[in-house]
Amino acid sequence: MVTFNDGLADTAPPATAVVETDVLIVGSGPAGASAALFLSTLGVSNTMITKYRWTANTPRAHITNQRTMEIFRDLGIEEQVLADATPHHLIGDTVFCTAIAGEEIGRILTWGNHPARHADYELASPSLNCDIPQTYLEPILVRNATMRGTQTRFSTEYLGHAQDADGVDVRVLDRFSGSEYTIRAKYLIAPTVRARRSPPTSTCPTRGRWTSPDR
Repeated sequence: MVTFNDGLADTAPPATAVVETDVLIVGSGPAGASAALFLSTLGVSNTMITKYRWTANTPRAHITNQRTMEIFRDLGIEEQVLADATPHHLIGDTVFCTAIAGEEIGRILTWGNHPARHADYELASPSLNCDIPQTYLEPILVRNATMRGTQTRFSTEYLGHAQDADGVDVRVLDRFSGSEYTIRAKYLIAPTVRARRSPPTSTCPTRGRWTSPDR
């Protein structure tokens, strides 16, 4: 039989009922997927979960600034992002109006496209800003993170976590099978989990085990 090798390592089944990883990331949005991509690029074992079946289905955030594009360049994905983005020179005006088809109150040249500002943007960085909605950006981040080693689990919902001196036990729900299981991680990154949802058993958030922008 012909053996197909796509260059990606097989996923080894866990030896126990508890899945283990160095870093568990909750959410596959720009923050979570970027964290996964950084960690995999650096060779750090990580698992990314999201309760949804796939990535964002609405445009949401879209203007991507120069500092972000510099990071994408460092990660080697800048060209992939630009291939799906509206480039800097095609980003239009910001329009103020009473409704989508209503009276126009005014408009301004923004994002470095005003003649008086364009040179500042070009001098500030080798990477210019662009316009790429989350519906296009998230799959690029997730794909590259997974190709570099991230274990990505869709339809997997965060339920809660408990922290001890050595790491974090995270309870998750497989929404496809309805079964719950535990992921044991050294660190938890949860940009999509509200601080009020963290259970009382989560202690010492400043010790570096549990991280959330809401804190």
